[in-house]
Amino acid sequence: MKLILVLLMFTLSCSASAQAPTVADQNAPSKIAITSKDEPGEPLTVTGVVYGADGKTPLAGASVYVYHTDNNGRYTPGARDDNRNPRLRGYLRTDAQGRYEYTTIKPAPYPGENGPPAHIHYHVNAPGYQERVFEIVFEGDKRISADIRARAAQENSMFSIRPLTGNAASGWRCTQDLKLRK
Repeated sequence: MKLILVLLMFTLSCSASAQAPTVADQNAPSKIAITSKDEPGEPLTVTGVVYGADGKTPLAGASVYVYHTDNNGRYTPGARDDNRNPRLRGYLRTDAQGRYEYTTIKPAPYPGENGPPAHIHYHVNAPGYQERVFEIVFEGDKRISADIRARAAQENSMFSIRPLTGNAASGWRCTQDLKLRK
């Protein structure tokens, strides 16, 4: 009985610490679809360019990992939500001009009234540069606080407030360019 309990605790601790990789494979594409057309939610396309430290030189082959909640504000279905292994995630490598693009759905905020605004997590890496980890949130979201706005105004902030164009029926679009630091 004691051995079974120890094995169960080990299995739970290993599964609790497992996390999706945050760096794309070397051959990852620059354009992906994270969701199928059947995924509930409002369609969203995000495009961008990853630049070097000068803010002008596009970085080819930079890794872009993104993930977000579904239309219900959950990372995984069921009672035990897990943001370490989200269902809606994508891995990209920028093209020769530093560009990337993904289609998905507009994420919902976490359930409840006091959570953060709807957001998409980013992990961006390139050889010789510091990893950039941040979230994009969408202009017009009532949950964007004054603190998030102030922090988003700082360079290399962990927040980026992005305007959306389009509409819920035909699809939303936004651009997220970024600069990496040496």
